[in-house]
Order: sequence, then C-alpha cells, then structure tokens
Amino acid sequence: MYASFFTARLAALTAIASVVSGQALPAGCDRNVTVQPGDICDAISATQNVSTYQLAAVNNGTINPACSNLSIGEVICLGITGQDCNVTYVVQPGDTCQGISNATYIPIETLFTNNPNVDTNCTNLYSGEVLCTANQIYVNTTYQYLDRFK
Repeated sequence: MYASFFTARLAALTAIASVVSGQALPAGCDRNVTVQPGDICDAISATQNVSTYQLAAVNNGTINPACSNLSIGEVICLGITGQDCNVTYVVQPGDTCQGISNATYIPIETLFTNNPNVDTNCTNLYSGEVLCTANQIYVNTTYQYLDRFK
C-alpha cells in the first residue's frame, strides 16, 4: 500500500516537473533564473537587477499578474536582447517618482517610459517594487502608456 502511494506521488511530481521544465523561454531571452523555494517576483527582480514590470512583461502568459504561480525549478526569463534593462532601483517607503528620478539622474519621462506600470501621478508605487532607472529607453516605444506625455 505504501509503495503504491509513494509511486503515485512520484509519478505526479515527475509530471509536474516535466510541465514546468518544458516551458519555452521567450525568443531572444538573454538571461534567465531558476525559481528557488520562497522566491517572489519582487525579490527575484531585486537580486537579478530586473524591473518588476520587465519581469512580468517578458514572462507574460507564464507569470500571472499577482505573481502567485511561480513553481520551484521553473526557469523564467529576465530580459530580451536589446530590451533588457539591468539598471534598477528598489522603491523604499516614502519614495516619489520625482525623488527617484533625481536620485538616479534620469529624466522623469524616461522613468515613466521604462516603467509603464507606474501611473503618471505616481500613486501606485509600493515599497519593494523594482524600477528600471537606466538613461536608455528599453521598453518598446509603441506602448499605449506613452500617450500620457502628449
């Protein structure tokens, strides 16, 4: 009885592992990371120098919006060649967009363009969020979020 229970659990774990490991990384993925026990998206973003937005965008369809479906052993993409911002800032309590822009020496428009998840009033920042703070524009400039600068 115990042997069949163990065999059934082993088979189930093997099936899950094959599904997780069988997921293809996005085309052009130039760096990746394997999810470890206890990982959450913001922690991965902070340790791997990738914005919270970029991590979600390049893994669209793999990571859900709440980032509640990471699986141990899953390999996720951190950046796409030519669109990989690895200059980041971890938001602290009390931070504002203008303050982050000033502290990182980038124009506020660049901060908003590289982080289209941040609203123009900067009211949706949260402590622990990771922002792209590069001087270069990394986010595809055809995003609808650029309409806010017109």
